[in-house]
Amino acid sequence: MTKTDTKKTIAYDQLKRNIISGEVSAGTILNEAELVQGLGVGKTPIREALIMLSHEGFVDAMPRVGYVVTRLTIQDMLEIFALRILLEVEAIGIAAERITENDIGKLEDNNKKETALTKGKPGASLKEQGYQLNREFHLTIAQVTGNQRLVHLIQGLIDDLERALSFDPYIVDPTQHGGIIRCLKKRDKAQAQAAMRQHIEETRNRIVNRF
Repeated sequence: MTKTDTKKTIAYDQLKRNIISGEVSAGTILNEAELVQGLGVGKTPIREALIMLSHEGFVDAMPRVGYVVTRLTIQDMLEIFALRILLEVEAIGIAAERITENDIGKLEDNNKKETALTKGKPGASLKEQGYQLNREFHLTIAQVTGNQRLVHLIQGLIDDLERALSFDPYIVDPTQHGGIIRCLKKRDKAQAQAAMRQHIEETRNRIVNRF
């Protein structure tokens, strides 16, 4: 990897993180000169990073303006959740047949942290921690499949939804994750898939109804 590639990756990762977290809000015009100064990299890595983000739908190229951060619409969310149901129900079906005691231990530890978090004071910090634990839970199950492309796809869909999580009052809720773990401990594929489907559908409904 060349220095330019490294700087491009740094710029891409930071810009994507800023957009996903809401630090850079929808509709913001990204000024190239300001990004160069703020991120401490040259114009070429910034331009390449913006092109990558454009391909992923995080920004739109505007003639004679630059790049504008896109808005996450209800249609976007419905499409993302539809894909999550397809991929994660399949993933947990595979996981139910392959999961180890060590994997279950990781999920149970994650669930304990979620439970502890519910006792914390509501706020941005709790939301962020809840999001990270939720992300970790779903990716742990995906990784059990051994299919890294599937993991990558699920990770991308979860990241795409982070901008909408402020509309979900139950991001820190270990109850349904606990039910999923119980199904996996029994190696019950059908129940695990049904529990995952219900979990994602209920999350979708909560967010869409509040968006």
